[in-house]
Amino acid sequence: MNFAEELALNLRSEFPIVFISAFEEQSVIPEIHKACELANLDCIIPRKPGTLVEIESQMTQLSKGKVLVLAEAARQLENPSVVRLLSDLDLSDGGSVVMILSWISIPPEIERLSSIMEYPLPDVRRLKEILDAVCVETGVLLVDVDAETMVRVSQGLTEGEARRGFRKALLGWPEEIAAAQASLEKEKRKALLRSNVLEHVEVDSDFTQVGGMNMLKGWLRSREKAFSSKAQSYGLPVPKGLLLMGIQGCGKSLAAKSVAGFWQLPLVRMDIAAVFGQRFPEESLRSSLKIAEAMAPMVLWIDEIEKGFDNQYKGTEARLLGGLITWLQEKKKEVFVVATANKVDALPPELPRKGRFDEIFFVDLPDSNERLDILTLHMKKRQLNPTDYDVTALVAKTEKFTGSELEQLIISAMYLAFERDERVSDADFRRALNNNVTLYETFEPEIKKMREWARKRARMASSDRSKIDYFSR
Repeated sequence: MNFAEELALNLRSEFPIVFISAFEEQSVIPEIHKACELANLDCIIPRKPGTLVEIESQMTQLSKGKVLVLAEAARQLENPSVVRLLSDLDLSDGGSVVMILSWISIPPEIERLSSIMEYPLPDVRRLKEILDAVCVETGVLLVDVDAETMVRVSQGLTEGEARRGFRKALLGWPEEIAAAQASLEKEKRKALLRSNVLEHVEVDSDFTQVGGMNMLKGWLRSREKAFSSKAQSYGLPVPKGLLLMGIQGCGKSLAAKSVAGFWQLPLVRMDIAAVFGQRFPEESLRSSLKIAEAMAPMVLWIDEIEKGFDNQYKGTEARLLGGLITWLQEKKKEVFVVATANKVDALPPELPRKGRFDEIFFVDLPDSNERLDILTLHMKKRQLNPTDYDVTALVAKTEKFTGSELEQLIISAMYLAFERDERVSDADFRRALNNNVTLYETFEPEIKKMREWARKRARMASSDRSKIDYFSR
């Protein structure tokens, strides 16, 4: 059953009010007309473009057998007289009101009279139709492979955003498809900002730029083709995601970015703390997850997820947690979630449970082999030849360093050398070491507590269990 057919069924069922959540009212209006035709009802849209009309005056046009369409009336639902007027509809002599809202916050007085629908973002088929129409308008002919790429890039946009993005791309770069696709990607990044909590992240790394984490890399490598049709025909479920927990600065965020690079999928970051800052947090979360599903297959990175929840959650926080957990458990779309957390004890116990994520990995301080990898990687990244330095001595002296602290150690040594206008020497590394106070030294009790938690509840991102086993004795 498509959207128009479902709406027609709601109208025939005589719901006095039908709420439609939609990002663009222009896209949903034609579907409302189709539904009214299917239900054999007259459609009335009293508001003329460019005008603002109070709901009370528009409601005078409602009568039996009519469907009154009210666009963007969310703020008017805060008016008690409007709520009273709508709540009386079940006592009237017929007629239905269809309200198109960019966000839905329904007063309890009219909730029992209402049916709530979501107008979906355009799927691949609809985006292809829009692209074909724009190609005709602009006179640009695309080969199938380029058209498929343009459609894939546009997933997650509304119909209007996709149409404008296609036009700008094809009018600006009609003969440079790579530039046209880059233009469309730029428009998509700007469009994602409408949620206020989603951010398109440029993927510029994969696991070749991540030191250590061999167990995590192996797990991801075994699922590299998990989103393919071959995997689906084999009967494998789509991977749900990962929860990466551990010590700050040990590469959890870099690993999250690298998952998208490794699987060659788009990456979108959700700021869970920003959700609480929205006027309607629950609606903000719901619409953001809706956008993520429309962009599938993709990687959704929820950074520092514990900032949104704690063990004393209640009210809005509890409802948001429930909504997120339900979505994690039930989602069918190819959205791979990578959630990162620094504070183990701040997470609600419901969140790390099996079924929400495929696996929970604990990211510990790097061992000696990993420190060698990380130091070598960052030296090469900054045009330093590792063979010119006593890297083995650095590895031995940095046992309690995080990955980010190892990177900063190299940067600090470079600044010392730059100040003298000389090349970096081993002496610079020794001086940088002497000026360093590690996170471990500052938060040793908390880190030991995290390790104890991980020993029983998580897999290690790296194969070296010596630190975990030591503190379990």
